Amino acid sequence: MDKTQEENVVIIEKEEKSKLPLIIVILLLLVLILLLILLAVVVIKKKKETIPNQNIEELVKKLEKKNIPKDQLNILIKKATVLYKSGQKEKALEILQKISEFSKALSYYNLGVIKIEEKNYKKALSYFQKAIENKENRTISAINAAYCALMLKNYKLFDYYRRLAYAFLPEISKNKNYPYYYAVVMYYLGYEYEAIPALHKKTAFVEESHKLLGNIYDYYNDPANATNYIKTNLYLGFNYAKLGKYHLAKQYLSNTSSKEGEFALALIDLKISEFKEAARILKKYKDNNIYPITVFLKKSLFDIKTAQQEFKKTFLKKTNDFFDLFFYFAPYKVYNIKQTINYLKKGIAGIPIGSIEEAKSYLKKSATYSNLNLKISKAIKLALNGHIYLANKEFVKLLKDHNTYILHYDTALTYAQLGDYLNAYKHFLMAYHLNPYDLKTGILALYAASKTNIDNKHLVSLIKEDLNDKTILEDAMLSLYTNDRIRMVAFLQKPQKNKPFWILTRIAIKSIYNKDFSIDAMALKNIFEKDLIANLLYFYANNKDLPINKLAQNYQSFFLNMINYVNLNDFYYGSKIAQDWYFEFARISGLIHRVRLQLLKKVQTETFDIIPPLKRLAYANFYTKHFEESYTIYNDLINNKNVNDPHTLYYAAVAAIGANHHSNAVVLMELAKLKNPNYLEPRFGLGLLWQEANNLNAASIQYAKIKNGFTSKFFDFNIKPKN
Repeated sequence: MDKTQEENVVIIEKEEKSKLPLIIVILLLLVLILLLILLAVVVIKKKKETIPNQNIEELVKKLEKKNIPKDQLNILIKKATVLYKSGQKEKALEILQKISEFSKALSYYNLGVIKIEEKNYKKALSYFQKAIENKENRTISAINAAYCALMLKNYKLFDYYRRLAYAFLPEISKNKNYPYYYAVVMYYLGYEYEAIPALHKKTAFVEESHKLLGNIYDYYNDPANATNYIKTNLYLGFNYAKLGKYHLAKQYLSNTSSKEGEFALALIDLKISEFKEAARILKKYKDNNIYPITVFLKKSLFDIKTAQQEFKKTFLKKTNDFFDLFFYFAPYKVYNIKQTINYLKKGIAGIPIGSIEEAKSYLKKSATYSNLNLKISKAIKLALNGHIYLANKEFVKLLKDHNTYILHYDTALTYAQLGDYLNAYKHFLMAYHLNPYDLKTGILALYAASKTNIDNKHLVSLIKEDLNDKTILEDAMLSLYTNDRIRMVAFLQKPQKNKPFWILTRIAIKSIYNKDFSIDAMALKNIFEKDLIANLLYFYANNKDLPINKLAQNYQSFFLNMINYVNLNDFYYGSKIAQDWYFEFARISGLIHRVRLQLLKKVQTETFDIIPPLKRLAYANFYTKHFEESYTIYNDLINNKNVNDPHTLYYAAVAAIGANHHSNAVVLMELAKLKNPNYLEPRFGLGLLWQEANNLNAASIQYAKIKNGFTSKFFDFNIKPKN
C-alpha cells in the first residue's frame, strides 16, 4: 500500500536586522511557489483516489461468487487501498482477505490449465483438485479434472470428477457460458443427446461448441450433421465417405498431408473403383495398416428393398449385359453338302421347335452326311433341350479328334452360355480364323472378350475390313461393341427383319438410348412363346419404367402365371443368363424361398443331368442364407463331381465366407482366378481378404490387376471399428 506524502515545512529563522530586506522577499516568494506546487500534487492525487460510487457489499459478494474477470483484480486491490486510506479499514481488510483467497485459487486453476497445455495431466489434476478445495471455479475445475483423469485413463477418477462437476453445476447457473459447461458435463456423463440443445445456445465458446457438436454427431454416425461443425480436410473426407459421397471425400482427403489422409485415399479409391491408385498407396504402406478393414457380403444380396434399388440401377444398364442375350439366342451349326445349316435357338430358320429328329432326317439325305454330323446333332439336341453342360462335354470330346470351324463355334457357344467367357472367346476366335467370312462369329468373339475383360483391337480391324452394304446387321452388332452411336442410330433407320439377332440389336440400341423396346420384346416372345428369357425380357420391357416396388409386385402375379406354360429347363440346366435372371426377379419380388423349394424338388427327382440343378440349389441356398448347405453342395461338386469352372469355384468361395470358412474361401478364389485370370470378382475378393488379414502387399498385387470401373456384385468393406 502507497504512503502519503507530508508537507515540508520551511522554518525560516529571523535574520539579523542587519540583513538586506531584498533577501527576505526572495525567500518568501520561493516558499509561496513550493506551497503552490505541493497543493497541486495533493489535489491531483486526491482526484485519483476518489472512492467510486459503488456499494462495498456488492464488491464483497462479487468476490464470494468468484466470477470477477482477471483483468479487474488489480483494480479491486486499488479500491481496497482507497477504502483503507479513507478510514474504512475493516471493509478494506475484508476485501483484501477475499482477494487473497481468490488470487491463490486462481493461481491453482491457471497452473492446471498450463499443465494441460503441456500435456502433464497428472500435475494438472493435482492443481485442479487444489482449486476445488479452495472453492474457486469448482465446476470448471471439476470438468478439467475429469478431462485429465480421462487422458490418464483413470476411469474411477473420471467418474468421480464428472459427477462432482454435475453437483457443482448450479453454482454457475447464472453464468452466461453456463449452456456450454452444462453440455460438457452431460457429454462426460454419457448424455450426448441432452448436450446437443445446450451446444446450440450462444456462448463465448463458439469454436469449442462446434467441435463438441461434431464429435457427438460423429459418434452417433450422423456424418451429414457432423460435417456442419468440423471442417478439417481429414475429418470432412471421412464423413463424406460415410455418407457415400466418395468423390467429394477424395477431394478433401487429397488436400491432407498426413499419412492417415493418404491411406484413407486408398480406401476411397477402392470404393470408386480406381484400383491402380489404391494398389500404389497400399503397397507404400504395406508394413503400416493404418485403417484395417472388415469384409462383408453386400446387403443387396439379401435385403429385398436394397436388392430392388440395386436392380433398378444395374439391370440391363451396360451394353455388354446384352451380349449374353446374343449368346442365348445364337444358332448352333451342323454340316450340309452345300451350306452350313444354322440351327437357331429353339428351332428357328424353318426347323420347328423340338423337331431335331426332322433335322437329322434332312441331313441323312445329304451325300456328305457322316458320323460326325450324327454326333454334332446329338450334342445340339442336348443343348436345345437346355442341357448345356452335357452338350458342352460332347463338343469338347469331339474337338479332340476334329479341329473344325463348326465344332469350335458350337463349343464356344456352349461355353458362352455357361458363363465361361474366356474359353468361349478362344473357341469363337479359332472358329473365325478358320472361317473369316463368318463375321457374326468374329463379333461373338469380341462379345466374349468384353465379358472377360480382353481387348482385341486387331480383331475389330479385321471385321471392319469386311463390312459392306450387305452386312447391315453385322455392322450394327459391331457398333454395340465399339460404342459407335452414329452407326447404332443409322441401323434403326434402315429396313428391319423379324429375326432374333435383328430384334436383339434393336432392343440393345433402344435401351442404350432409353427408348421403349416393348414392341421388339413382344416380337421376340412371339417367336419363342415358351422360352424363359423371352418372357422375362417381355415382362421387363413393359414394367421397367414403373416404381420398383410396383414392378416387383407385378412380377409376383406374372411369375405364378408364367411357370404354368414356360419351359423351365433352361433355368434348371441351361444358360447362365437363365439362372441369373430367374434369381434376380425372384429376389426383388420376395420369391427366392419359393424358387429354392422348386430346386429341392428338382434335385430329388433328377436322374439324367444332376450337376446343373445342384449348382442352382447351392446358389439358392446362398441367397436364402443357408450358407453351410450352399458351401457343402459346392464342395461336393468340386471335390467329388469334378466341376471346376471359374464360376462354381468363385460361388463356392462366396458361400464359404457366408459360412465363416475364410481360409477355404481364399483357396477357392485363387483357383477361380487361375482358371480365368481375367475374372475380376475373385481378384477383388482376394484383395479384400488379404487386406482384412493385414497383408497389404498381397492385396495391392490383386488390385493392380483389376481394371478401373469394376464393381463387385458380392463384396464390400468398411473400416474395422476400434475396440
